[in-house]
Amino acid sequence: MNPIIQVSNVRRSFRSTKKEEGLKGTFKLLLKPEFQEHEALKGVTFDIEEGSFVGLIGANGAGKTTLLKILSGLIPPTNGQAVVLGQDPFKRAMSFRKSISLVMGQKAQLWWDLPAVDAFELLKAIYSVPEKLYRERLDTLAELLDVKKLLNTQIRRLSLGERMKMELIGALIHWPKVIFLDEPTIGLDVLAAHKLREFLREFNQREKATIILTSHNMDDIERLCSRVLILKQGEIVFDGDPRKLKQSDECRLRLRLMESPAASDFAAIAHVPETAIEISGPTANGPPGDVADDEGTPSVRITLKRTQIAGVLQAVLAKYTLIDMTIEEQSLEKVIQRLYESGT
Repeated sequence: MNPIIQVSNVRRSFRSTKKEEGLKGTFKLLLKPEFQEHEALKGVTFDIEEGSFVGLIGANGAGKTTLLKILSGLIPPTNGQAVVLGQDPFKRAMSFRKSISLVMGQKAQLWWDLPAVDAFELLKAIYSVPEKLYRERLDTLAELLDVKKLLNTQIRRLSLGERMKMELIGALIHWPKVIFLDEPTIGLDVLAAHKLREFLREFNQREKATIILTSHNMDDIERLCSRVLILKQGEIVFDGDPRKLKQSDECRLRLRLMESPAASDFAAIAHVPETAIEISGPTANGPPGDVADDEGTPSVRITLKRTQIAGVLQAVLAKYTLIDMTIEEQSLEKVIQRLYESGT
């Protein structure tokens, strides 16, 4: 079976003017502008199978939104080739536009002054959705998202979470085969984000829609995506199952102590780098650490290999009084943060 999305050596550059400071710089910009090139994507290559739920991760400026815009046909690649549903996205053929959808969490796409149901009626006409099919789909989506009672409410009067749900209904009313989601849970509270994630998971499983999701929220990625693409400065630095990022013997050892050690002293005693240590509560140097501690006693978290635990405990117990200890699994967020910092 051919992949539903094929990206081959895609590059995208942007040109912008360069301005020097002051009035002289302004005149120079008007009379003899200088330009600078920024390469947002640098030879990106990957394939995606039908029905996949893929997470697209990267720091701000890594190229995530640029890639989604290329795949949805809003901008062309500078070089390389992107094929979605067997078509060139930038040609924007009607059959292509009826088969994809792009939802951007930071941009409203529905008409704020209209009730949601009126906005959906307009979309029904735009996409030529038959009346019976439209009613069935609207009932299904409104039921899954629990917004049936809000369909006649003006969109501007809805909460952020409710508006986001309506944006999703508007994006899915034509039943797209490929869905691009750019930060769909941004700004949502915990409950609204959870309900939105559950809806996306169910829609993906029920309709076999192919979904690409960008998010800075690692809960979105861990709970929804079976595959992640990590972009760094326009290049893919990881492509695979997010669980593989965490399949190492690294963990965090959390120790609650009677004493209040300084990070530098503790690092010397435990024979671990000071950068691997986080201390909460009062320390020997006075100021509290960065990590909150509910028990009100000093708490030390050490990032280390599992094979180091016994040696570290032995060294710590020779110097400090231990109240309790916990071994914590590493979080995906921490793993990805180190991936950004190391470049590997």
